[in-house]
Amino acid sequence: MKCKLFLTFDHELPLGGLKTSYHEALFRPTKKLLEIATGLGVPLTLFTDVLCAYQFSDWDKNDFFQPYKDQLYQALHNNHDVQLHLHPHWLTSVFEGNTYQPSGDFMLSDFKVHPVWDIRKIVSHGRHFLTELCAGVQKDYRCVAYRAGGYNLEPGSDQIFQSLLENGICYDSSICKGYRFGSALSDVDFTGMPASPNWFIGPEGDFRKENNAGILEIPIAGILKTIFELPTRFKINKMAPRAPADHGCQVHRGKPAGMKKRIGQLCSSRMLSFDNYTLSAAYLMKILEYNLHKYRMYDEVMLCAIGHPKTMGDYSMRMFVDFVKKVQEKHPDQVQFVTYRQLYQESQGEMVFPKI
Repeated sequence: MKCKLFLTFDHELPLGGLKTSYHEALFRPTKKLLEIATGLGVPLTLFTDVLCAYQFSDWDKNDFFQPYKDQLYQALHNNHDVQLHLHPHWLTSVFEGNTYQPSGDFMLSDFKVHPVWDIRKIVSHGRHFLTELCAGVQKDYRCVAYRAGGYNLEPGSDQIFQSLLENGICYDSSICKGYRFGSALSDVDFTGMPASPNWFIGPEGDFRKENNAGILEIPIAGILKTIFELPTRFKINKMAPRAPADHGCQVHRGKPAGMKKRIGQLCSSRMLSFDNYTLSAAYLMKILEYNLHKYRMYDEVMLCAIGHPKTMGDYSMRMFVDFVKKVQEKHPDQVQFVTYRQLYQESQGEMVFPKI
């Protein structure tokens, strides 16, 4: 069995508000991450929050939008990848007193009956705006992959996936099997997923059912929590020295409605993520090994790791380095680090795998 592993990072500001600066919260950690990856010889994919950039092209062109563009250009120039990430609340947020105030329109489904921005228009606009940006440095750029803001694929999954297909999106990487999360703004439930490691999602948007064609799901690798793990609150206190600097506010407010959902969230899968400073490179390898064993009967498996530069301090950066080196040492022939651009080119028969 061969595994294609996508190192993906959601390239975004703190969604609930900024405490430091654009540079410290986003551009500096992303720059460091890109430099580390280039040094390791592995390609990254930035799922970039393009609707934020669209708003800031008007709100603050010099201090945010131009450095944002420069960072995407640098990533593409060094053979990393940039793909579509949509946090639609930016379209109804406001910018006052040199800072942004987030709206509560967090999910795409919040725009199903919006007078200006409907789901189809948001997806089309985001894809078009990102393509125009990236074509400035990569003439043949194609937007082919999507990650939902907040992992929110429902409600409205039929409209979301139909819009993605209409805009030439081939791959989705929003799902982590067994992951559950809820707040006053969001409700995510990825239980009951197909048994296959990768599956097609059709235009009807039922991502719990396998199709013969549609958008290929390349999920975030995960593992179910066990009853033997230390309580999260205890680990957070014990490992506080590992915590990154606090650059901004969370956008989520409140708890999920209903005791059943709260209990379900406690049992949620852990993602193969570089954000969680209570984890270790060894634990991330455990997640990868679990998935390699689980899908050992398949010829090829495609999985993601995920991170957010805005929440990655020194410890997370070291964990990223240690994880990549462990994979390279233990699975040099079985696991290949790739991007969506490379996968798309391979599917078109181009077989282009540029060196980092």
